[in-house]
Amino acid sequence: MTSARFTGVLLWAILNSAGWTNDPEKNAYLRHTIFVSGRDGYAAALSEGEIDPNLENKQVILAIEKDGQTLGTPQLVVPGDTHAARSVRDVVSIEVR
Repeated sequence: MTSARFTGVLLWAILNSAGWTNDPEKNAYLRHTIFVSGRDGYAAALSEGEIDPNLENKQVILAIEKDGQTLGTPQLVVPGDTHAARSVRDVVSIEVR
């Protein structure tokens, strides 16, 4: 396992600035799944509960720098993933279902 220091914007902040649409049922927002796709077709999914500050509050970021160097394109960074399996490089889309 390698380590690096990433700088970027919290995925939660990005999604909140875009606005959420929820059904009227109790806790309907917990059914949201966030799909992040890269230019190469690689994709990863997260639940809203993982990044919600009132629940797990995982500090998932859309990184723009790695170890002080600007990345050419954004990269999804999910701290705590043992093998960085949900690290998506060259992010081209974020979809909420």
